[in-house]
Amino acid sequence: MQHLETSYKTHDQLDLYLQAWMVPSPKASILLVHGLGEHSSRYVHLVEKFNEAGISVFTFDGRGHGKSDKPKPTAYFESYEDYLKDIDVLFGKVKKFVPDVPAFIYGHSMGGGLVATYVLKYKPESAGVILSSPAIKEAEGTSKLLIAVSSVISKYFPRLKALKLDASKVSRIPEEVEKYLKDPLVYTDAVPARTGFELLQAMRFVQENASEFELPVLLIHGSSDGLTNPKGSEILFEKAKSSDKTLKVFPGGYHELINDLDREEVMNLLVNWIIDRIPKS
Repeated sequence: MQHLETSYKTHDQLDLYLQAWMVPSPKASILLVHGLGEHSSRYVHLVEKFNEAGISVFTFDGRGHGKSDKPKPTAYFESYEDYLKDIDVLFGKVKKFVPDVPAFIYGHSMGGGLVATYVLKYKPESAGVILSSPAIKEAEGTSKLLIAVSSVISKYFPRLKALKLDASKVSRIPEEVEKYLKDPLVYTDAVPARTGFELLQAMRFVQENASEFELPVLLIHGSSDGLTNPKGSEILFEKAKSSDKTLKVFPGGYHELINDLDREEVMNLLVNWIIDRIPKS
């Protein structure tokens, strides 16, 4: 396995931190898109599972996140459309870097919602998509007034810290919550108003256009996820016209399933799902 680190300058001149874990003679490649407030290096244990199965993994710290936001993460970005452009360019790089093998996309939480949006808007040529706890539907009971007010705040006070996420809902394993809270590259303050509003727009787009989703897709969600609404995964699963679609709900599961009590089962499911979609030579 070879670990590479580099950077990429976006269309609007931001420097994004990129990293990849390459295996010799890969059977497949995957672009991994992390969740809100976190960063790509939190997935090393999953990367190892993919690498052991002959899958090369490419990932990045998104705009406003991890090592891409100096001097420290803010979780701020102007537009979800900018994020989709980043995903598109980087997925193109993955396919050029590892040609002639199936290329997959993985998105968690915010990354899952954005990957779903990307698939619907850009129609990428991908062998399949994994969406982990994707942000596709707002929390139950979110008032229309609050949503209307959020657009005003986003416009005039875009960096106002508007929505605090409950870190205790990341995992049922206390050590994982502690690790999350102590990680200097994880943003744990309230989410900026513009970021929240843009994610809401992306979620609405997925809800309204889910019937146009055609790629093979694996959706995983915890039934007790308190950070993204499991009903969002159900909506996409029910509406997608994909002939190959799977929804796996983990009873009692919290938000980060690869860091929760069922993590070994979850990671094996992810790896096997990809392996099963690699053409046998």
